[in-house]
Amino acid sequence: EMVNITYSGNTLIATKVTGDKNVPKGQISFTVDLSPSPPHQSHASQLEPIELNSVASRQWGKKFLPRHPGKGQVASEGYRNAQWMEGQLIMVGRFFSFAWVPIGHQVFFGRPSAELTLKMMRAQEEDDMKRDHVEVMRDVVERSWEETYWVERDAAVDELYYGTDGCFE
Repeated sequence: EMVNITYSGNTLIATKVTGDKNVPKGQISFTVDLSPSPPHQSHASQLEPIELNSVASRQWGKKFLPRHPGKGQVASEGYRNAQWMEGQLIMVGRFFSFAWVPIGHQVFFGRPSAELTLKMMRAQEEDDMKRDHVEVMRDVVERSWEETYWVERDAAVDELYYGTDGCFE
């Protein structure tokens, strides 16, 4: 899964760049409240960090993993019955994960290489073409009609201009 991360104030918004059979590309996958909690004051919406055991702590180079509350979108196949559920973003070194808490589903994210980004975008395009071949065919026909219009218009202009007496004599 590839998402585009944007921010609106203290809210992180993850929009799907590549979709799946449940939540399609272009839809919001999850949102996260990144509001800082005031020092020495417990913030009701803040989550306590996850304390790592010694092995994991050595692996990640830290004792605690910060986490933030959020909402994740889920849907039935075909983007039916879409709904939001409790979730949380967990910061893991240079990576982060989002967990859809009630269903126990977690996805890890990192910055993809340019090659991986292109590969995933191409795969999504191929998937789109397989899923909705009629829409793809409509797009091709529409582009063909548009190209035909401009070719015929240019030919008419050429005939009008170059076909006049005295031109290129």
